[in-house]
Amino acid sequence: MTPSSRSVAVVGGGIAGLAAARALQQAGVRATVFDKGRSAGGRAATRRREPHQFDHGAQFFTVRTPGFAAALRPLQDAGVVQRWHGPFRTLAGGVVGGDPRPGAERWVAAPGMSALPRAFAAGLTLAVSARIDGLQRAAAGSGWTLAGIDVATNAAVAHGPFDAVVLAIPTAQAHALLRTSGLAGPVAAAAAARAEALQPCLAALVAFAEPLADGDGAWFVTDDVLAWAAHDGGKPGRSGGPTYVLHGAAAWSMQRFDQDVLQNAQALVAAFARCLGRPLPAVAHLEGHRWRYALAAEGEPGGAAVVDAGLRLALCGDGLVGGRVEGAWVSGVAAAGQLLAGW
Repeated sequence: MTPSSRSVAVVGGGIAGLAAARALQQAGVRATVFDKGRSAGGRAATRRREPHQFDHGAQFFTVRTPGFAAALRPLQDAGVVQRWHGPFRTLAGGVVGGDPRPGAERWVAAPGMSALPRAFAAGLTLAVSARIDGLQRAAAGSGWTLAGIDVATNAAVAHGPFDAVVLAIPTAQAHALLRTSGLAGPVAAAAAARAEALQPCLAALVAFAEPLADGDGAWFVTDDVLAWAAHDGGKPGRSGGPTYVLHGAAAWSMQRFDQDVLQNAQALVAAFARCLGRPLPAVAHLEGHRWRYALAAEGEPGGAAVVDAGLRLALCGDGLVGGRVEGAWVSGVAAAGQLLAGW
């Protein structure tokens, strides 16, 4: 089988899935990315509510590995990727401290975080609004068929055949999909073992009527309710307006996950004021968001990717490597590399 005749289905259009698809495509393999959303990107997301916008998921990313640095270099040259200088501080018990990682470089995409997956998705074959509910491997080993739903029409759709499948979705979702499909092996075992690798996070997207005094940059917060607060409007390439993103602590987010989204957002704003120890300006816009799989749980991460060479089935994503945008990229590239090596 020549590289150009091979085909791979990548389930999940977040950073890991896009990285895997790009690596496969660069090797001459036809890759199709399936994502249940209206666009690719996963938690590298930007929500626009004119005249406001909010990076309500991933807040920044690091660039520590040569491969990720190389992938970002043309985006840096184009101004799509820019360094965020903060300032970054800690906030605990009403006391503001310094940067918890002095000298660390933190990067963002401009004009919003969604620009990063949009750039990575350029030139790839994407099937959006495509939920995948089942995987079936032909008995003779002639390929994979994916059973799914067209989210826009709610119609059942079959995709395939494909020579291989990459699961680039949260490990809990991969575990459920593999169990429903009756599949066993090292990939299924890894998905089961890391099913709780990512914990929920509740977010508040708030615009204030006037600037917040000493409110630029971001805070790493130690609190039962609030874990992160950032002046989103102050990131590179943004408007500079008083827009903020607040993220809840994992335990609190888990406890409140199914409660009213707006009430959760209000609770996060109240926690921000309490942690700062002073009143906030009047709120001009407020909404909330639920991320079911977002925060890396405690515990040692596994390998960057897991591949069953016999089934031609791979698992990747930041849930295997302790979270982070860069970790997702590294995991996706690792999955593609291991698949190609075993072909």
